[in-house]
Amino acid sequence: MTAAHEHDDVHELVDRLTPDQVGEVRAHALRLAAGRRSFVPWIEAQAGAVKLPAVDYERFRADVDTSIDQDRLLGDDR
Repeated sequence: MTAAHEHDDVHELVDRLTPDQVGEVRAHALRLAAGRRSFVPWIEAQAGAVKLPAVDYERFRADVDTSIDQDRLLGDDR
């Protein structure tokens, strides 16, 4: 069942969108109709990534190396 015929303003808005924007609107409408989110548009993922903290790669590598050197994965509790 559809209620689209009752929302002329939505049709007018869609008519003003670019093809890429229409694709995003379609994907979002499908997520809403399905009741769960299974796809994140690239633009949304990119906007979220900007808010992530910076990574200190040298410290990260040192932490990983320290963790591996402990050899706890094999049950060695030295």
